[in-house]
Amino acid sequence: MPLRLVIENATSEELARGVAAAEAVFARSEVSIEDALSAMFTVDLWDTDGLPKGKEPTDEDRAAANVWLDAERAACEACCAGWPEDKIVRRRALGMGPVEPKVKTANLATWPDRQRRYGEIIKRLETATGPDRQLDIDICYVMGWVNEPGTLEEAAEIGLPYLTANLADVAEITQKSLQAWKIEIDQEPCDARIIEPERDEDDDDNISVAAWRCRDGRLHMEKPPANPAIALTAG
Repeated sequence: MPLRLVIENATSEELARGVAAAEAVFARSEVSIEDALSAMFTVDLWDTDGLPKGKEPTDEDRAAANVWLDAERAACEACCAGWPEDKIVRRRALGMGPVEPKVKTANLATWPDRQRRYGEIIKRLETATGPDRQLDIDICYVMGWVNEPGTLEEAAEIGLPYLTANLADVAEITQKSLQAWKIEIDQEPCDARIIEPERDEDDDDNISVAAWRCRDGRLHMEKPPANPAIALTAG
């Protein structure tokens, strides 16, 4: 599971810079990320509550925990480089788990409004009967690619992609966003499936996301999308 840095108002580039700095600390120390995190929890729990009883952290535990703290400090410093002093985060920001979705970090200032609009966009994708330029524009806003909802004229000026009409455009965007993932597109009926890298067909834990119909027969929509571009956008 990857390292995750959570610092409010940091850009995706700043967060990536912080994670890279933390990874460099672990690489130099030769202590694994998992061992350092486990040791940090052990030491923290003992120092706070004296738990578990009778199992005081060893010198090795404390050394590994210090590696985690050094990595966290390096991550925060790298991420917040150049920030005003009162905005700098110094601890309790590093963890492990799925990274913040790109759709959120693409534009943190508009994230609350974009998140609120998600449900509406999905419903419009599910009920679209063909290419819809205004829907293209609204999707671009919800994804954080533009700073505010736009008009048809503004979309033409800045060249927003035709997400519900141009299959090549949306396939290229999806592939860039989910590098190494496999994309399956059905023409009749229209559907799209995104499959995690190195998927084992016999492993039920692998991730496969379909726009309309899952492999087990369950349906996300009552009927298939209007065209392959919409199917892939919905997927």
